[in-house]
Amino acid sequence: MLDWLLGYEAVVFGGLGSLADCAELDLAAWNAAFRIHGMEWHWTWDTYVTLTRGEGHAHLAAAYAAVQGERERADALDATHQKIFAAKLAQNIHLRAGVRDVLRATVQGGRALGLVSRSELMPVRALLGATARAREGISFDAVILRSDVKSHAPSPEAMLTCLERLSVVPSKALAIVDRGSAAYAAQAAGLSAIGFPSRLAAADEFPSDVPLVHILDLEKMAKALPLGRGQHAAE
Repeated sequence: MLDWLLGYEAVVFGGLGSLADCAELDLAAWNAAFRIHGMEWHWTWDTYVTLTRGEGHAHLAAAYAAVQGERERADALDATHQKIFAAKLAQNIHLRAGVRDVLRATVQGGRALGLVSRSELMPVRALLGATARAREGISFDAVILRSDVKSHAPSPEAMLTCLERLSVVPSKALAIVDRGSAAYAAQAAGLSAIGFPSRLAAADEFPSDVPLVHILDLEKMAKALPLGRGQHAAE
């Protein structure tokens, strides 16, 4: 197979969920934070999924607090959640199927790697630290956190900020995203996108022209890349 990223100069992973299945750990961290702060809140999986699909709030506690009338405590809850989530990621997390192959092929092909996340430094550092062996020493050239931007997906700001740090133009970058909002953000920024849905994602939340894969298989991804930027592996 020819270079699967022919025509691209960078791969940007959109969301921690594009690297690892961490939603259940995140939910458990939120509920633990509520207990520590003496809150009577308890999120079910359905509540958590609904909150992750919302927009316009800095974090999930802020979204929920806006409805519950506990706005002044939202940031403290988030800070506690970040610490607990990071600890859980450090103890028990693995890369999703095919992620290591994509990372390795990208770096071996001389391309840049980026990561965009709505989390903060502690969880991101914990996830990358826990998967260092699986990543075989491969690191990201640019990591954009929640605090690095003012607007989040579907806003293109984080994607554009990542590409600016990578010194890559949007038409030469491919985004691998775990949620529909991240796919819309990638498209708005001018990147090509492949959907790699996490457990939180609904199939119909992705743009209709974004191909979806459930395992990052290099050959299938090469065939799915849009013409005019990347090219089919057979060409």
